[in-house]
Amino acid sequence: MPIPECTPSEIVSELIIVRMMDKRKTFVMVEGKTDRALWTEYMADCALFPTRGKDVIIDALKTPMLRGLSGIAAIVDSDYWLICQADELSTDNLLYDDCCPDMESILLNSPALKKTLRHTFSDYKTEQIHEFAERLKEDALRLAAELGYFRLLNHIEDYGLKFKEIHFAEFIDELKLDRDWVARRLAENERGISREALLEEIEELRKEYPQEEYNIQLCRGKDVLDIMAVILSTLFKSQFGDNLPHSISDKEMTGNLRMSYEYGYFEKTSLFRRIREWESDNWPYRIIRQEG
Repeated sequence: MPIPECTPSEIVSELIIVRMMDKRKTFVMVEGKTDRALWTEYMADCALFPTRGKDVIIDALKTPMLRGLSGIAAIVDSDYWLICQADELSTDNLLYDDCCPDMESILLNSPALKKTLRHTFSDYKTEQIHEFAERLKEDALRLAAELGYFRLLNHIEDYGLKFKEIHFAEFIDELKLDRDWVARRLAENERGISREALLEEIEELRKEYPQEEYNIQLCRGKDVLDIMAVILSTLFKSQFGDNLPHSISDKEMTGNLRMSYEYGYFEKTSLFRRIREWESDNWPYRIIRQEG
């Protein structure tokens, strides 16, 4: 069933009720069902509450009635809040990764991609597949960061640009992103900004947030995975001289990455560290299970 559209007050009311029924369990809000499916793998005896977006979560956490309850936290994607150093990140009981802007980026910033491709293309040598995985990730991150400047500008200026109408195969050619095409497509249905103005503002952002410093934070993880699906065949042919044995969609890639992700990878993230610090400050409530 879809996640119901709940207001922050409705979420707070539900959490108050379940807290009254169980005073020892930890309750953690997450942004959706896929996050719940992933985090269940690592959780201790706590309940995960999927919601619709982090804005709802932030409002719920700031509700005075909820702030008075113990053992309640939230795990969210920080997205462009990281680059903009948004005040929301200082919200009490809010947990996020300091480096990666979303869950897909956390998965990609681990050996999970190499593991996934190693099992997908088992006829090839492990060393070759690992090299291919690094190249695939680097090229996809580079291209996603180029689009990320447009997303960052939209976040800062709230232009309301419609990225859902963009199809990656239309503006990625020979592992290059056509910025002019993207700007034209985004501006064509917007009266408030032109293609030329978009490109000028993007150039200013590129100076303020150089790609070599902000690369992974500029990327939306889902964009990276979408781009991987687009360039996979070309890179595979270039790397191995063979046609791709079978295509992999972005959804398949995401699902495979989630299944390949291991507890040991999670332990190395800043999100893991933040959660452990929260547990120390909120003893005896626990979020992550003890390994071993």
